Amino acid sequence: MFPKNLQYLCQMKSNWRQTLLCCCMFVYFSSLYLLKDHLIPGNPILKHKPRAFSSPQNFTCTWSVVENREICKPVCNHGYFGLYGMKKCHPLLTCEDIEQLKLEGNIGNSGYVKEVWHSYWQKFPVVVKKLRKFDWAGKIAGPGYLQGINLMKNFYRPSVLLQLVGHCNDTIVTEVHRLLDARDLEIRFKEYPLYNTLQTRMQLCVSYVDILRTLHSGHDGKIYVQCDANHIQKLAGQFLFTEDFRLVLSDVDSMETILVNGTNKRLIKCTVWGEVTGRFPAPEELWPYKGGYDASILPLYDEKIEIWKIPDMCLYFLGDDVSTRQLKRSLKDIHKQCKNRNPRKRPTAEQVYKTYLTIYKDTIKSNFSGFKETV
Repeated sequence: MFPKNLQYLCQMKSNWRQTLLCCCMFVYFSSLYLLKDHLIPGNPILKHKPRAFSSPQNFTCTWSVVENREICKPVCNHGYFGLYGMKKCHPLLTCEDIEQLKLEGNIGNSGYVKEVWHSYWQKFPVVVKKLRKFDWAGKIAGPGYLQGINLMKNFYRPSVLLQLVGHCNDTIVTEVHRLLDARDLEIRFKEYPLYNTLQTRMQLCVSYVDILRTLHSGHDGKIYVQCDANHIQKLAGQFLFTEDFRLVLSDVDSMETILVNGTNKRLIKCTVWGEVTGRFPAPEELWPYKGGYDASILPLYDEKIEIWKIPDMCLYFLGDDVSTRQLKRSLKDIHKQCKNRNPRKRPTAEQVYKTYLTIYKDTIKSNFSGFKETV
């Protein structure tokens, strides 16, 4: 399991300094093997594969960095929910159920459009979100917020979209993700330094593009595009960390839908919050004419605006440490393709995902090639 020179050091007679060194190295390599097991693609824990228990209910399990153990929840059909620790699925909460919930504290990362509260359903923690009806932002974004509720009700993809627990008018109840959203990336890695590795950071890039390829798949005749993303911190705030350091889309208030009919697509434009500027938005999102901005004559575009932003998001996840330089060089070609000013020449999210996954596997292979198990 460990390098032969480490095994030899631990077996030989040694003074107290050598013994202490051996113990420290043992803990270090043990943590590396634990982390390796939790990050390699295909691992049944991180792939959230259903597992059969003694009951007829199937469960999906993952490794929680918060609790440092495996946690499980039931696999549920559309119209039901299952939280970690539950023994079976439960129908979505109704208005009557939601009225019984006690709001126990406002969550700090509440947005302009809604208030976000902690609560408990039975003994299980949940999040309650309510529209800010009387705020300027709430009035403008209200229709999008209600449309987002319908999306959460109908687009049942547990590995992509935040799990809905219940809804009533403009109030929704969702699953809790204790690591909060991706704006707190570096804070989370300081709290859990064992997971601050190239593998975990690249895993976030893969997870992000995995979500995009699902939203862009058009399998139900629709392609979904996130419009609330005019700068990188704003887009990062749309995603929550799962407890195994992957991502789940949590904010769908400004999601636009592209209807697909064969090879034909109904194009869109994101205009709810006015003109966008800067280098983060795709070129086709920017105002192309002289004179004042007029949303009514802004040219239309499609989901390729999100492909343009992939490199910025991935580099954000990778951070600025010198250890990421080689990995960033391996991403240079695919990122250059994503930044093509001609949207038709940019790759699809599916193509980026396949490239990312190959690079991710190569990263793991190269980082662990020096101490493979030899038993």
